[in-house]
Amino acid sequence: MMLRPLFSVILPTWNRPGDLLRALKAWENQSGPGGDFELLVVDDGSGPSTARVLAEFRPQRFHLRCFRQENSGPAGARNRALSKASGRYVLFTGDDIEASPELLESHARAHSAADDPRVAVLGHTAWPPGLPLTATMRHIDGPGAEQFSYYWMKDGESYDFRHFYTSNISLRRELTEVEPTGFSTEFPAAAFEDVEYGYRLSRHGMRIVYARDALAFHHHFYDVEGFFRRQLRCGEMAALLWRMRPELGRWLSIGDLEQLWQHAALGSGRLKRSIDRVSGDLDSFEARAISLARLYDRVQPMPRAMDDYLHKLFRYAFLRSLAFGVGRMPARSAAAAFLSLIPPAAKDFAAGLRLEGLFPPTEDLRRILGLC
Repeated sequence: MMLRPLFSVILPTWNRPGDLLRALKAWENQSGPGGDFELLVVDDGSGPSTARVLAEFRPQRFHLRCFRQENSGPAGARNRALSKASGRYVLFTGDDIEASPELLESHARAHSAADDPRVAVLGHTAWPPGLPLTATMRHIDGPGAEQFSYYWMKDGESYDFRHFYTSNISLRRELTEVEPTGFSTEFPAAAFEDVEYGYRLSRHGMRIVYARDALAFHHHFYDVEGFFRRQLRCGEMAALLWRMRPELGRWLSIGDLEQLWQHAALGSGRLKRSIDRVSGDLDSFEARAISLARLYDRVQPMPRAMDDYLHKLFRYAFLRSLAFGVGRMPARSAAAAFLSLIPPAAKDFAAGLRLEGLFPPTEDLRRILGLC
């Protein structure tokens, strides 16, 4: 009879066989007392390549348990694995996450130090060493913190449910049982379903403790266009979360949308004409805003002016999609969000580039600044 493992590692996967194989090989390298674990992989309706990777992989270090379901998103996949988990602790991760050899040992040590069954341990998720980074990637995991907030975190400190990152987080299995429905399957995409689950757990006293040395690597390339699309999806999922949990509105920028609605409705005649122009051709203006950043997304070193511009660009993408998801004056409030964020940021971006001896795309800048 197999002894109860210390950890049940839960890994949803969908159509990334190469990433999945790298992740499986990394889990084979776990060391130390935390290395007593099972790995539960849920194939979320992938093609045959994923099934082939799982069928051919022969782990020596851990017990691999594989499940398959019709494609329904990561929430349902995690729930399927949770119902089968037998470890003392559950650790959530992803198929594009490469575990360091000491990952589980570090999680086990952090749990032992906390000595609190209500603690969830958040490990650090970083870009892999040697991976060429775009300015977007440096920004979203740096001061922008649109993906992860590690840049602003302190080792050993406690954080709230908004930091329930399922790339690298562990908790007592008994704690997961206080919310037997698990992750909400109303979320079709990987955005805010983990926050919503963390919020429900926090009502039972869960707190998150950050353990910097519990390290994993995130193999996910982003350029400015890709992360802009990701922020659109996040805004859509944030609107869904707000409809489910209206008490979380103050964390989801609903107040900012209220101000934009008023701005669009009560603004001057000039502002209303600009809003009409932008709302009538929103895709074109967005493409111009993105092109301002694209030219310098792969420049080394990253221009200092990039951080603020990327922050405003990705903030706009989130608000734009949130406005459409909430459904009140969507086109005009999205246009108002664009006007309030992008032209001022573009002006400052251009000025910052010139100070560094660089120059923005003239036509795109002219069209955007012409909205002011």
